[in-house]
Amino acid sequence: MNISDINLNLAGEQPEDVDEVADDRSHDSGASQADDDSQRSLSTMDSREETPIHSNNPAQYSWGTTPMDTGASSNNAQREVYTIGQNSYGELGHGDTAERHLPSLVQFSLGKDIVQVAAGNEFTAMLTAAGEVFCCGYNDSGQCGLGGTQRVPNLTKAEGIDHKKVTFIHTANGSEHLLLVTDDGELYSCGYNSKGQLGHGAAGAAYAPRLVEALYGHRVTRVACSYYHSVVATDLDQLFTFGRNDFGQLGLGDRDDRAAPTEVEALGGGGRACSALACGQYHTVVALEGGGAFGFGKNDYGQIGMEGHDARLRPAMLSSPLNSALIIHLAAGYYHTAALVASEHGTGGRVYTFGRNDYGQLGHGHRENAHRPALVQGIADQAVVQVACGCYHTVTLTAEGRVFPFGRNNHGQLGTGSTADAPRPAYVEALGGGGGGGGAAAAEAKPVAMVAAGFYHTVLLAGPPLDADRGGRRAPAATLASDLRRMLNNPARSDVTFLLQGRAVHAHRVIIMARCEPLALMLDGPMREAQQDQIVIPDHRYEVFLAFLEWVYTDDVRGLLGEGPLGGGGG
Repeated sequence: MNISDINLNLAGEQPEDVDEVADDRSHDSGASQADDDSQRSLSTMDSREETPIHSNNPAQYSWGTTPMDTGASSNNAQREVYTIGQNSYGELGHGDTAERHLPSLVQFSLGKDIVQVAAGNEFTAMLTAAGEVFCCGYNDSGQCGLGGTQRVPNLTKAEGIDHKKVTFIHTANGSEHLLLVTDDGELYSCGYNSKGQLGHGAAGAAYAPRLVEALYGHRVTRVACSYYHSVVATDLDQLFTFGRNDFGQLGLGDRDDRAAPTEVEALGGGGRACSALACGQYHTVVALEGGGAFGFGKNDYGQIGMEGHDARLRPAMLSSPLNSALIIHLAAGYYHTAALVASEHGTGGRVYTFGRNDYGQLGHGHRENAHRPALVQGIADQAVVQVACGCYHTVTLTAEGRVFPFGRNNHGQLGTGSTADAPRPAYVEALGGGGGGGGAAAAEAKPVAMVAAGFYHTVLLAGPPLDADRGGRRAPAATLASDLRRMLNNPARSDVTFLLQGRAVHAHRVIIMARCEPLALMLDGPMREAQQDQIVIPDHRYEVFLAFLEWVYTDDVRGLLGEGPLGGGGG
């Protein structure tokens, strides 16, 4: 038998390559952004009057950075979304631009089975139990995922990802990009991309969700992002970072930007998975299962939780007590950080904050910056289950569904009915939170199940509690096919390499021999290829052979549709 006798021709012709949606337009203000409050995020320096920014979802999936199963339930249909704060671009989802100082019901959310909310730089995203994503608000970089840059005054379904079930969405403190994780652990991204924060290998915005091909074959379990960089954890205890890195916020030991995911080897492996992630404007914090947390990047306000003002280019342990505490959730504003430490009594935990505090965003009753983590005393008696950070405000959620915000309130984003800052935890009374006082915004008191904090706005998902897994404790359930897909064209544990058109395809003899008789005869028979570690496949296209192996490994072919790892791992 000759190798060329093996017929690898797949039925039908290969579709034309899917055009990459990219944006080469430059942002209005150049490459860097000052720390000054009055300066706006780079892509929003047009006619706007203020300088919003934000860090919403906590670094855990149920609350902000971990994928999970969002199977529909009758309880989900009872959930409602309420929004508060700035509304310059319709980010509150009401079809207008009037800001709200009290929680206001988003009519669109009724009956939609909303299971997650996320908030970024003047835009909002919602995820349904069916895996659909709806966005509204500012969209000049395509962060709403609609295929263009038109403003989005009403919640509208994201395009180009109907073939997948999205199980988690994330955007944070002023981010103008959106991360989406699917039920099989794949990562998609869209929006602003001046520093490679989308992970696509090059700069240029993506106006619709696009697969991060460099992570194809990995199962993404947690994600976090800020305006210029993103962080991803996988089920193999690997941590990848990409985007801007001028202060070492990627944790790679240098200051070079990365446009593609790069592993942070200092925190990878070792059998300790990541339990929480968060990104600020120029810093990153990571907690590990079993206890302890690390920070890297800028530390001028103490936002990475250690003494001194010098940036850390590599992961460094946070100060006590977070150097050994069991952290179940992390969130970050532009220059401040919040950590939720597990309670010894099982339910919820206590909140520690550190970093910049000029608006009281640390919740300590004063406005002094803090370089060491300090307990937020005003809610120390509450069982907190989630924390979210906006630009300069923080929102905490208790096990009873009560919301306690603190910090900046210039657009009413704290939901207290005024615009006065709150240096101590306040209480959002308008929703009642499982027993507190009703309010004009809610016909019936409801507990809150999730919070998100955006630029200068806040989003509340009210109704029955979410499944425990939504808290970020577990990645999406793996299947045999999804696990084998991770091994496709993966050099790890590969024992045979096929060469096509000068490019390598990494494979595993035992899988091929169990699934393909012609290749089994070649690899385990009298042919010379049985003794070779590298086998040349002539007269076949790299993409076609890789798609063929994808079918061998998974009983599915996505590669020829532009969804697979074409170009990944080889060459």
